[in-house]
Amino acid sequence: MAERRQRVYGGMSAEERRHQRRTALIGAGLELFGTIGYPSVSVKRICDEAGLTQRYFYESFADREALLGEVYRHCVERLRSTTLDSAAAYLSAAGLPSTGVPTDSVAPLARLVLGAFVDALTQDRRVARIILIEVVGISQELEALRIGAIHDWADLILGFTSGEDAADPRSRLAAIGFVGAFTQLLVDWQMATTHPISADAGPDLFTPAAIHDVATEMLIGAYQRVINTAE
Repeated sequence: MAERRQRVYGGMSAEERRHQRRTALIGAGLELFGTIGYPSVSVKRICDEAGLTQRYFYESFADREALLGEVYRHCVERLRSTTLDSAAAYLSAAGLPSTGVPTDSVAPLARLVLGAFVDALTQDRRVARIILIEVVGISQELEALRIGAIHDWADLILGFTSGEDAADPRSRLAAIGFVGAFTQLLVDWQMATTHPISADAGPDLFTPAAIHDVATEMLIGAYQRVINTAE
């Protein structure tokens, strides 16, 4: 049987072109969901932003919600890469292991990594809006995705502080609780600039620097009081 060959146009295979179109749709979703919001964006507007017809939208995504989920994953992965890169640089320079970090290094590592996370999130308002606002309450599937991401961040924290095999329930609850509280502070930061819930809950209260400082102390406290004492 003769070998079946993919047709190549413009130097790209059909699969490469599909990937390029999917990437363009994710980029359009990031821009539109992150600026004017998920409820206000139609499939046609996404396709116009991506420079594609609606036929190509449905080639990659079943509906707008599916695209929102993929954009959310993309945003989370960007933040995760930034977080891991900052941690790896610190640990490498200090000659420390990537898991089960020594107790006296937890505080400086926490301050550095949380600072990198806050900087990355707050420097791109689109990413912040999608992660903190737009994905919330859309469907059970997206809620499961969002809560799963919170648990994944908690597991990442435990990997650094207690080692890969850390499974103590109290430690995991402490880590999940920290990520939830940290997330809520960032939600308040996002809302404070446009829709503060009260006169004393505006951007002067919810500054990235203040959130970074408080979150760092919260994580260190959780580590000292719960995670590092688990048997």
